[in-house]
Amino acid sequence: MRIIDISVTLRGGLASWPGEDFWALEPVHRLANGGPANVSRISLGLHTGTHVDAPWHFGMSEVTTDALPLDRFLTPARVIDLTHVTQAVTREDLADHIRDTPAVLLKTRNSGSLELGEPFNRDFVHLDASAADLLIETGIQTVGVDYLSVEGFHVEGAPVHRRLLGAHIAIVEGLDLSLVEPGEYVLVALPLKVGGGDGAPCRAVLIGQADSDAVGL
Repeated sequence: MRIIDISVTLRGGLASWPGEDFWALEPVHRLANGGPANVSRISLGLHTGTHVDAPWHFGMSEVTTDALPLDRFLTPARVIDLTHVTQAVTREDLADHIRDTPAVLLKTRNSGSLELGEPFNRDFVHLDASAADLLIETGIQTVGVDYLSVEGFHVEGAPVHRRLLGAHIAIVEGLDLSLVEPGEYVLVALPLKVGGGDGAPCRAVLIGQADSDAVGL
């Protein structure tokens, strides 16, 4: 089998949601300065980079990241090519792609921009309410997107988040699907076990069939 890393690198300069640029990597000890080992600490928002949302993020329930069902983040998943979409993914864009799979990952023109260090883009491709309704109707358990939100920038009332989280659909945001071909994979995107967290960073990978570029387990 092969493993494809679909996480973005946590680092200075990574685009963040406006007002949530909490990232810092600070030295505590350094061998070069006589320390016993190289030891660092980080500060970051729970929705930095590749991360998951908990229902408590929008008050849809009291479930926080430490109580999320992990089977939603270790699951068969289908990557869908939506790179033709210029603004919002609609019900019609998804209708022919989401049967017989528990999870969908939406590859759009967003993919790669976070890892490349591009500034925050307020016009990123996102889901609209009709797409969220279709995911609910078809029994999808997990949805992943390749920018920092499933929702458009400052959409009033956050209807997409509220629909999905209210229906217990797991949300993974900030993926990098730029090197991923559409098709069937196993998604592994386990969130950090943050007590009381409204979200949590995760290391997301896809596991696929072996080929000439395979990376061994």
